[in-house]
Amino acid sequence: MIKILPFLFLIISCSPPKKIMDTTFTIIYNNQIGGSEKAGHMVIQDNESYIQFIESLKLEETQFANFLKVDFKKKNILVLNQGQKNSGGYEITIESIVNDNNTIIVKKKETGPKKGEMATSVITTPYCIALIPKGNKIIVE
Repeated sequence: MIKILPFLFLIISCSPPKKIMDTTFTIIYNNQIGGSEKAGHMVIQDNESYIQFIESLKLEETQFANFLKVDFKKKNILVLNQGQKNSGGYEITIESIVNDNNTIIVKKKETGPKKGEMATSVITTPYCIALIPKGNKIIVE
């Protein structure tokens, strides 16, 4: 028994360290107006596309401070669109992220006005822009 213990210790201590998978995300911006009329998502993987996207939002200059410089070697930008809605009170955001061997699985959270709650009578197109980990594949659920 005593001879086996050093061997077990050697096996355990020589096993490779577990790689910690990045599951952090940052909501950069969200709004009820300005997203796509169709529900869906878009992944932005380079700075040029990101700048073009930001310019397409037609935001006021004061709102540009919300947008971060992104290191696209480590992160991607994910844009979630809830689609066109008949009233205010809708929102889309990220609930959680799982990094499964470089497959990024994003669980989105969509909310709407509660029954009986007052909401503005205006057409909205809620969207969310988030900084997510880089991955080989991105799945939005």
